Amino acid sequence: MKVATRIVFKISNTFSEWAKAFDDDRTNQEAAGIKAIFRGVSETDSSTVMAILEAEPGVLGKYMEGNKDVEASGHIIGSEEFSNWMA
Repeated sequence: MKVATRIVFKISNTFSEWAKAFDDDRTNQEAAGIKAIFRGVSETDSSTVMAILEAEPGVLGKYMEGNKDVEASGHIIGSEEFSNWMA
């Protein structure tokens, strides 16, 4: 069963810079079994981003753990708030 995970986190660069890095990594995400459903920036705080990703339980955490590209994208590791949603 796939789970949709909503992640809200801080970035250290602009949203367009982060989004380009995120989009450029889509092939790797998909190969890991992660489907990007949505990504966006807060209308009131340009350093706050939300992404909704779908994957089997445990896949997203494993993908993010130790992934240098995640941090290099501007994503501030440790700033995440996760919530899972099931259909």
